[in-house]
Amino acid sequence: MWRLLQQSLEGTSHRRSATPCQDSCDGTVTSPGQETFLVVACADGAGSVGLSQEGSALACRRFVQVACEALEREGPEAVRDPERIRDWYRQVRRALEEEAARREVPLRELSCTLLTAVVGEHAAVFAQVGDGAIVVREGEGYVPIFWPQAGEYANTTWFLTSADLEQVLQVVSRESVDEVALFTDGLQMLALHFASRSVHRPFFEPLFTALRGAANPDDLVVPLRSFLDSPAVNERTDDDKTLVLAVRESSPEAG
Repeated sequence: MWRLLQQSLEGTSHRRSATPCQDSCDGTVTSPGQETFLVVACADGAGSVGLSQEGSALACRRFVQVACEALEREGPEAVRDPERIRDWYRQVRRALEEEAARREVPLRELSCTLLTAVVGEHAAVFAQVGDGAIVVREGEGYVPIFWPQAGEYANTTWFLTSADLEQVLQVVSRESVDEVALFTDGLQMLALHFASRSVHRPFFEPLFTALRGAANPDDLVVPLRSFLDSPAVNERTDDDKTLVLAVRESSPEAG
């Protein structure tokens, strides 16, 4: 089984301007057959559009739903073919298109990034469009699955609503992992070393250790929110912040 902890928190700039948090996250642990899967997503709504918080929330919610439905139908095979995951992203985009039509607004009003992970007992699949990053434990350290996507101009990126989604969407299947983190761009300057394109291990190690050692992951919700809103974090970023953390619990045989 998995321990899962996830939070989205408005940045100080949004607080000053009374702008809602445009980040979202969602996740679950599901066991449709003999195997247990972690399904998680996080998204950052584009700051330049009016309904980005609705877009990011819908994208995360719909991805988790689509992935769980596919796992129910196909089991472990669902995470072995990258084309299946690309289709999940198409379904999420269609959900945004339907929501835009219902609201009678352009699709771009719901623009958001989307980072996702589906991790089984033997294989995992990761996908990303936009900035932010997915980090997993590898050996004694941590590695990024993809590097944050930067757009053609400074402080720009690609979104789930981009016309060239098929070209910019990154998908990779790989062996399973026991620790995984997803985060939006509000945390990437704290969590990543851009000069070396590597992960800042001291950022993650205490968080994963706390999650693994907690009697109940829910006990860490308030401490995590306090950390994300701490002066040490807010001095480095005034943007919205989302952090999803998951650790696989040791089996009874492994102790």
